[in-house]
Amino acid sequence: MRLFCGYFKSASSSLVKGKGIMLIQRLRDGSDGILAKVIIGLIIIVFGLFGFGSITTFLAPVPKVATVNGEEVTQQAMEIAVERNRRLLQARGSTPDQINEDELRDNVLRNLISREILSQATDEFDLYYSDALLDGEIIASEVFKVGGVFDPDQFQNVIRSAGYTPLLYRDEMRTDSLFGQMLAGIGESAFVTEAESKRYSSLLSQTRDLAYLQIRVDGLIDEVAVSDEEIADYYADRSVDFVTEETVNLQYVELKHEQLAADLEVDEEALEQYYRDNQGDYSTEESRRVAHILIEASDDLSMEATQVKANEVYARIEQGEDFAVLAGDESDDVGSRDNGGDLGFNPQGTFFPEFEAAAYGLVVGEVSEPVETEIGYHIIKLLEIDEAVQPSLADVRDEVEQRYRMYVTEDEFVTRSSRLAEMLFEAIDLEAPAAKLGLEVISTGNLSRDSKNFLMANNSVATAAFSADVLIDGNNSDLLELTDSHHVGIRVEEYAPSVARSLAEVTEDIRYILQRGKAESLAEVRAAAIVEAINGGSLSQYVANEYGLEWNLAPSLSRFSRDVDPLVMREAFKLPRPADDKESLGIAILPNGDSLVLRVSEVINRPSTELAEAEVASFRESLASQLGSMDFQEFQDALTAEALIERVN
Repeated sequence: MRLFCGYFKSASSSLVKGKGIMLIQRLRDGSDGILAKVIIGLIIIVFGLFGFGSITTFLAPVPKVATVNGEEVTQQAMEIAVERNRRLLQARGSTPDQINEDELRDNVLRNLISREILSQATDEFDLYYSDALLDGEIIASEVFKVGGVFDPDQFQNVIRSAGYTPLLYRDEMRTDSLFGQMLAGIGESAFVTEAESKRYSSLLSQTRDLAYLQIRVDGLIDEVAVSDEEIADYYADRSVDFVTEETVNLQYVELKHEQLAADLEVDEEALEQYYRDNQGDYSTEESRRVAHILIEASDDLSMEATQVKANEVYARIEQGEDFAVLAGDESDDVGSRDNGGDLGFNPQGTFFPEFEAAAYGLVVGEVSEPVETEIGYHIIKLLEIDEAVQPSLADVRDEVEQRYRMYVTEDEFVTRSSRLAEMLFEAIDLEAPAAKLGLEVISTGNLSRDSKNFLMANNSVATAAFSADVLIDGNNSDLLELTDSHHVGIRVEEYAPSVARSLAEVTEDIRYILQRGKAESLAEVRAAAIVEAINGGSLSQYVANEYGLEWNLAPSLSRFSRDVDPLVMREAFKLPRPADDKESLGIAILPNGDSLVLRVSEVINRPSTELAEAEVASFRESLASQLGSMDFQEFQDALTAEALIERVN
C-alpha cells in the first residue's frame, strides 16, 4: 500500500479541485433521493475497483483509435504511449524536429494493437501474475532505490517522468510479465538435436579459398562518353531536381542567461552566504565499505536456529577462518556472497538501523558479533572508510561562483525575456528592442532550411523564418527558446526564392551522373564477360591481365575474418560449394556500383571431432532460442491474421 499512497493523495486532490466538487455539491443538495443513493453506490464501486482516477472515465465516453476483436484501444492510451515514446526518442538523442510524428503515431498504434491481441491470448490461456510478485519486482528494482533502499518518492518520480501513473505502471508490468510467460511457454519448447548443433557449428566454422576481381567504376568513367543530346534529355525529364534552395538572410537579437551571469559584479559577502546556505551541495557524507555474512530466517529456519548458526560462523571467524571464504560458503545473501560479502561503499541511512549501528561502531578490519535484523542475523566486517568532506569556499570557488551568478541573475533574465517578447510583438523591426535592452542586431547571411547555422538547426527558428507571418508579412518573430537560457527573436531581412537552374549551369553535374551510370553498367558487362571467358576454358590470370586487373587472394577465409571487406566476404559465402577439383564463380554488385568477380576454389567444414562440447552446447542453445523466437513470432502473426481489427480515423 505504501507504494501508491502518493498517487492516491494526488488523485484525490485533483478530484476535489475538478469536476468532483460540482458532483459532490449536487449530491449534497439532493442526498435524500433514490437517484443520489444509486450514484453514490456506483461511485463507491468504481473507486473500489479502479481508484479515483477512473471517475472521469466513468462519467464520460472515451474516444477510441481502434478495436481489436471488439475490445477498444482508447485515444487516451494512444496519447500516453505517443508521449512516452517521444520522451524515449529524445532521451536517446533525437531532437523534436527529427521525430516524424506520423511515423511515431503509426508505430505506437500498431504496437498497442499487438499488445491487445497478445493480452487477449493471455486471458484465453488463463495466465496469472500475482500482486505480490509485482510488488516484489518494484521494490527490488535498483532504479527505484535511494541509497540501496526502495524509496516511494523515487518510484513516483521515475515512473512519472516516463509518463506512467502507479496503477498504469503496474498494469504494464503485469502485462509484460504475462507476455513473458507466454513467450517462455512457446519459445522454450523449441529444441535442437546434438547432430543439428554440430552441423551448424561446422558450417559456421567453414573456411573458403577465395580469389576476386574488383572492377571499379571510378576507373571506367573516362572510358564512357555522354552526348549533349543525352544531357538535354536528362535535364528535360528531371528539371525539378535542379533548383536552388530558397534562402533567408535573417537578423536576430539574442538573450543569454550565461552572459548576464558573466557580467554580474559579485558581492563577496553575498557569495559566502550563498555558499553557507548550499554547503550540502558541495559536501560528501562519510560512507563505509562493509561486507557481511547473512544467516537468513525462513520457514525452515527459526530466528532462534538462525542465531545459533550465526554464532557458529562468528566463532569460526574468531578462530581465524577467512571472512570472505565463509561469506561465499555460508551467507544467504546471493547478491554479495560471491564477492566475499562485499556490499561496497554506502552512506548512513542505507541499511537496517541495527545493522548500521554495528557497522558505524567498528574500526577498519574489525568484525562485529551477529547482529539481529528483521530478516535474520548479520556478521559485519568494516573494510574501508571514505571520510566526509566539506570543502572550503576557496576549494570550490569557481563552481560556487558560477551557480551564484546564475542564481542571482535568474529573475533579471526572466524579466528581460518577457520584456523582449513584448517588444518583438510591438516593434516594426529589431533595432528598437535591441536599443532598449542593450542588445546587438546580427545578420546571418543567406541560410537555407538545411543550413548548419545554429539558428536553422533549431526547428522552431526554421519554422518561424519561413512562416507567413515573418516571411511574407515582414513581422518580427515571437520570442524563440533555443534552450532554457538562450532566447532569440528573428526577422527576415532578405528572401531568395527557389529557382530553376539553367541547363548551362548543371551540364557538368548531369554529365557526371550519366557517365557514372554508364560506367556501372560497363563494369557489370565486363564482370559477366570475365566469368564467361573462365567458364569457356580461359586461364583466370590471362583474363585478368586482359582487363588490367589483379586477383585479390584470401585463402582459408572464415566468416569472422577481418582481413577482407565484409561486403566481399558476405558475397563469397553466398556462392555454392564447388564440385571436386572445380571452382564456383559468381558476380556481385557492391553498393557503390563496383562489380566483383568471385572464385571459390575450396570449401572446408570444420570436423565435428574438433568441436568443443561447450561450443556445441552454446550453438544448440542459440539455435533453440532463435527457433523459439520464430515460433512465437509465427504464433503472434497467426493471432493478428485471425483478429478483427478496425482502425478509427
